[in-house]
Amino acid sequence: MRRVCVLYEDQRGPTRGFGLHELVKACVRDALKDSPRREVDGALDDCRPMKGMPKLLKACRQDIDLIADDGRSVIAVFDNDEIRGDLKLPRNASDELVVQRIREGGKHSDRLFVVLLKQNMESVIQAVRQCDGSIDPKRLDSALKKSLLDRDAILNGLTVELKRPIRDCIQEKMPSFRALVELLCREISPRSKTRRRSGPSGRRSRPKTR
Repeated sequence: MRRVCVLYEDQRGPTRGFGLHELVKACVRDALKDSPRREVDGALDDCRPMKGMPKLLKACRQDIDLIADDGRSVIAVFDNDEIRGDLKLPRNASDELVVQRIREGGKHSDRLFVVLLKQNMESVIQAVRQCDGSIDPKRLDSALKKSLLDRDAILNGLTVELKRPIRDCIQEKMPSFRALVELLCREISPRSKTRRRSGPSGRRSRPKTR
């Protein structure tokens, strides 16, 4: 597995583990179910909540070398709801233009992948509300009102094996979240190498000549 670094616009809560990333990791493990859990978790253990869009944008444009000096890929997750205003773009600007503006002036942008989470962290909680009727509505309301403790508790609670149907439902409700999971699956999976098939004796087979 290849390690990556994942940067989030949101901030970490008071408890151990950033709930959104823990949920993302669980979804990646679901998709790569034939891979050892410890290898998947190891590839995704570099998670950095950046405490706001300005710090995340600065990291994307100036700090890729510092963040990932070993050459690994960096995935930056921006909330989609206010990013156009923050970048002084029209409200109807395309996703492609938004990503282009985020990359402007950046170094090593070939290693940077940008995901626009539509619309934001609260959208994930709303999807949880629709997908899992067992969670206390008051706790969900608290999470939607920016309680980091309840937010992380809810999302961390969805990482167990029995909650896989809920995770699948969240991805169905949120294509942008599913796109993040799929991107991470591609980036951490070993790159395949094209090899010529070996013959019965173990030697590389050669095309027959006439």
